[in-house]
Amino acid sequence: MTSMTKAKNLDLESQIQLLTRVRFITRFGSHLIHLSGAAGSGKTWLAHSFLEHYATDCRQVLLMCQSGQTDAQHRTLLLQQFVSQAMFNEHDSLCQSVEHLLAHQHDKLMVVIDDAHLLSPCLVAELWALSLYAAQHSTLQLNIVLFANRGELHQTLTHVAHGSGIVPLALDIDDLSQQEAILFTEMLIGSDQLTTASRRTLKQRLLTVIARPGVLYDFPQSEGVNMTSKASKRPLLVAVIILAVIALAIAGYGLMTIRSHTATDTQPPATIPAVTATVTFDDVPLPPQVHAQGLTVGRKEDSSHERIVISEQQIDAMMDDQALKGHSIATEATTTPVIAPIVAASDTTAIPSLPSAGAIIPAPASKLDWSLKLATDEQKLAAIKSSHYALQLAATQSLAAAAEFMTTHHVVEAMIYQTDRKKQQWFIVVSGNYSTADQARTAKSQLSASLQQLKPWLKPYRHIQQEMNRLK
Repeated sequence: MTSMTKAKNLDLESQIQLLTRVRFITRFGSHLIHLSGAAGSGKTWLAHSFLEHYATDCRQVLLMCQSGQTDAQHRTLLLQQFVSQAMFNEHDSLCQSVEHLLAHQHDKLMVVIDDAHLLSPCLVAELWALSLYAAQHSTLQLNIVLFANRGELHQTLTHVAHGSGIVPLALDIDDLSQQEAILFTEMLIGSDQLTTASRRTLKQRLLTVIARPGVLYDFPQSEGVNMTSKASKRPLLVAVIILAVIALAIAGYGLMTIRSHTATDTQPPATIPAVTATVTFDDVPLPPQVHAQGLTVGRKEDSSHERIVISEQQIDAMMDDQALKGHSIATEATTTPVIAPIVAASDTTAIPSLPSAGAIIPAPASKLDWSLKLATDEQKLAAIKSSHYALQLAATQSLAAAAEFMTTHHVVEAMIYQTDRKKQQWFIVVSGNYSTADQARTAKSQLSASLQQLKPWLKPYRHIQQEMNRLK
């Protein structure tokens, strides 16, 4: 079962009984146990749940097999968890390396291997030999639990165990009972904001499929039913609202610009004629004709050199008229330049509307911030010691859903990384950096009530880094 946030909220009786039986077998002595189940039976979730709740009193070793990995890579991943900073040759058999690393040491290890059917027959034989070696040494208790697809590992184990007189223990992961399938179905449709009709239709369809956790969980996606929560739909609604606000802001800015240009174009024609008429034309009547008689002293001047004499009243009238004209021109001259500041002011008031439209775009910036956080968190996670532990809080199939989860539960300081499982993208939310599993369990008990209801589990950083490397 690949869901890390929904499926783990429900404890199924058949799975509890199976894990309890495995814990009882591994409590004393060293064994190799083979758990097989059909596709979608929840093997991955069972492997993690067993380590977290049923193997707390021993050193845990987890190997998540991937197609394309070599035997040397598998040996390296296992031995690095047996002993921190161990010196070994990855081409030696597991039994030889363990005999060298754990000689004369009292140790208790629990080795869990998921997708063990991807192991080569040679490595399966080495694991069987390692189990026999541990059974012969009382100072070393080493149990190996293999989770594999049904029918893909049984023949190999039978072949490697032939002649040893010991048969590997084999347990089946059964399908869910009818009651468990109903409970699981109720959990799936109850945790999503679906309409009543959609919930009823989905429930009827779920009851017709095979009663396996993984099949039940993947069925809504295969049928095209929207199983995303209401919270995950909020980012789309917010984006639509923001786009509408941006469109309104752009329209308002365009309208303001058009009005500004219209006012600028209409003002000059009304002002220029007034200034031109005042400065160019003078309609004031000319003074009366000047008479030259009586203005000479004892002689008569030639007509071509007549002396013009203006009376005092005429001079005063001319001076008064010029004063009035000068005042009018000055007034017009002072009023004319005022047009430029007005136009400039209108332009100035229109320009600041640009940043207002740009400032209403928080959603793309927020999305970019979460993408940057994802890249930064992956770098931080890759730099942490692989022997440390973290708490896995959630696993979602989109970055927006992971961001919504962190915001809703107030765990923005948690970290996100991206991985790929069964050709599907997953965004995992983890928190903490603990050097031991006990420290991680203590931190888990101190989480908020809403997070503890989701049942977060311990996750080694070695496993986190393996999952991140799948995308490389």
